[in-house]
Amino acid sequence: MARTSGGDARTRVLAAIESATAASRRDGDAEVPLGRKAARTRAALLDAARMLFADQGYAATAVGDIAAAAGVSLGAFYQYFRDRADIMAALVGEGARRLLEDAEHVWRPAEGREGVERMIHAFVAHYRATAKFQRVWEEVTHIEDELADLRRQINRMFVHGTEAAIRNGQRAGTIRKEIDPSGAAVALSAMVDRTCYVRFVFDREPGVGVEPTVDVLTDIWCATLGIE
Repeated sequence: MARTSGGDARTRVLAAIESATAASRRDGDAEVPLGRKAARTRAALLDAARMLFADQGYAATAVGDIAAAAGVSLGAFYQYFRDRADIMAALVGEGARRLLEDAEHVWRPAEGREGVERMIHAFVAHYRATAKFQRVWEEVTHIEDELADLRRQINRMFVHGTEAAIRNGQRAGTIRKEIDPSGAAVALSAMVDRTCYVRFVFDREPGVGVEPTVDVLTDIWCATLGIE
């Protein structure tokens, strides 16, 4: 199977985000732009879904629950979203877009240990602040195939970005040349994600916060890559 390139993965993620976050309303068979009142209604639905998914989980939340929490009719919900997976995709798309726009998540090997720490801190802090939603995101990717594919594309995009950065660092002599860029990118990226999941969602450790997590992850990244 041909490996998806970093550019392809990013293109697919951006297209998925654009599709998920497109703000419009259904009027019969037509899609119409949002007016001010419609935009407020859509925002209320998103806020209600975010709250309910975080508080009671994806599987336990029905479309009717979201509509009721937003103070609109069930019919109104379907003017903005096809189903529960559609509104979840919109929430995920918004979060992914913010990550892509945040320069703190971009790793530059030339910055040495400071660059690694900055990048990991941005991810861990975001994950910790959104831990309830991360739990739902974990849940939903085992239920909804389309959302699982979106997560897969987002993961590939960040892994390919890490791989490219490792290769750049090897060419510049700042990263160990014997490291396999592809394998290291997968392992190091997964380590950060799974560490956050275990510590902040699956087996929450009392008293463990962002800084100790960042410190240990930074140590492992730098030791693996040979960064001083």
